[in-house]
Amino acid sequence: ESLFFFSPLFASSPLKAPANVALHNTLTLTLSLSPLFLSLSNYNQLKMWRFWRRQFSSSATTINALKDKKWDAMVIGGGHNGLTAAAYLARGGLSVAVLERRHVVGGAAVTEELIPGFKFSRCSYLQSLLRPTVIKELELERHGMRLLKRNPSSFTPCLDGRYLLLGPDKELNHYEISKFSVRDADAYPRYESQLESFCKFLDPILDSPTPENLEGNPSFGDKMKNKLYKSTFWSGCLQRAASLGQTDMVDFMDLLLSPASKVLNNWFETDVLKAMLATDAVIGSMASVHTPGSGYVLLHHVMGETNGDRGIWS
Repeated sequence: ESLFFFSPLFASSPLKAPANVALHNTLTLTLSLSPLFLSLSNYNQLKMWRFWRRQFSSSATTINALKDKKWDAMVIGGGHNGLTAAAYLARGGLSVAVLERRHVVGGAAVTEELIPGFKFSRCSYLQSLLRPTVIKELELERHGMRLLKRNPSSFTPCLDGRYLLLGPDKELNHYEISKFSVRDADAYPRYESQLESFCKFLDPILDSPTPENLEGNPSFGDKMKNKLYKSTFWSGCLQRAASLGQTDMVDFMDLLLSPASKVLNNWFETDVLKAMLATDAVIGSMASVHTPGSGYVLLHHVMGETNGDRGIWS
């Protein structure tokens, strides 16, 4: 079981993987290519990209390095999704090659010094949706991953000089929301509690393989295993649906299909609180809070957790 990383850029030294990625029997390859330590002051990004493409597109060294061994699987792109898939394949006993264009793996989760003395996350502004099972199975904490909880979680300024500050402290949240509406301050814990119950309903689904129809000519044993798994999966869903109760189940279906604006209007009266909560319904969706189905996006961004604390981002 080996996990192999190859990047053609800056390949005169071994490619370094971030500390929060579990690597099993990792093999890194050192290549002696012509050094290309170029400065952004001399070339803009487009020229650099074209230059590197010309230099390495027909590189015999690259081709030979990959041909030296027969790989069970190849992952194109060493982003966080690619690394996770590669690590699981390697855990399963396969030899895996990860191909990455850049000089560092991590993709959108990479932190780099874009300005001298200042480090930035390239694309990922926060983390919460990384499943606890992945963290545990890939032993990410043992490999150096630390999650720093976001506290406070949000700050919403108003034109009149007031502001709304929310975080994990329930008493502080009640006080802050009360500045705008006592009714909303009392409703907010119930709102969070209902969303948490919906998240618990969905959790087993997120961590379970989706039931699928068998293809080809499966054996009798495979057919029985498939039917047993489907029965177990759907019976678990029905049991959790029954535990929600009729009222919460109706609210759950309404949340999945409705615009986030409708959901929030049913719960709260003050615009500043609704505006703050609505950000979770539009981030990454390219949709409006009035778009049907944006209620699910609102729930989706509450599903995450940090070190066991649900809804807490890091």
